[in-house]
Amino acid sequence: MKNSNNISLLMFAGVVLIASSCAEPDRKYSEELKHDVPFHQYFGDLDMYTSPSIETYGENSIYDNNMGSRHPVAGTIPRGFMPYMYPNTNEGYLMAGDSLKNPFSNTPENLAKGADVYTKFCLHCHGATGAGDGPVISGSNGKFPPPTSYVDGVSSGGDKMKDLPVGKMYHTITYGRNMMGSHASQLTSEERWKVILHVQALIKQGQAELDKSGASESEETEVVTADGTEIIDEEQNETEENQ
Repeated sequence: MKNSNNISLLMFAGVVLIASSCAEPDRKYSEELKHDVPFHQYFGDLDMYTSPSIETYGENSIYDNNMGSRHPVAGTIPRGFMPYMYPNTNEGYLMAGDSLKNPFSNTPENLAKGADVYTKFCLHCHGATGAGDGPVISGSNGKFPPPTSYVDGVSSGGDKMKDLPVGKMYHTITYGRNMMGSHASQLTSEERWKVILHVQALIKQGQAELDKSGASESEETEVVTADGTEIIDEEQNETEENQ
């Protein structure tokens, strides 16, 4: 019964649709409705039907030459841009080392940001502690030479890494040096300074561990066992024998 009703309803709908689509063959249209060009749009420039926005790099009728991209006014810089006055030369590297100072202090927030930047952009080569044993280096089977250790290494410029001026660090991050490429497009000026704070923290931590290790070795020559036997290292024995 239900199927029969459904079939009847569909047939009725089909008949109505066909009847409503039939045009009168002798119907005549007003001459005023005939036109060769589109009618005017109402409020066409005031809504989203015709977008009033200016397309990027498109022409701009405000200027005489219709050029949209204009040269900036002399002496101006983009918002948020910090110009860097030192050239990518050895002289610029030395000047940066003598002149630049880190504008950010060692606050927990700045150190945390520096550590985050280091993990994302530096750790893969320099390693978690700055020893130059990052996964890119350790996994290359000797293809890539390790970067200089922050703690006990010497830079290509002759400075001990632990004493390297922050200006030289900033210059190196900006332009790159040796195998390391420029990170100016990846890191803002603020991020570069903050990652330097983290590098200095790694140097301080590594230096403390070296000093502690050296102190332990020197103390070994003065240790006396419970039975009164003094422990003397091999170098001291050799020295006494030569005397």
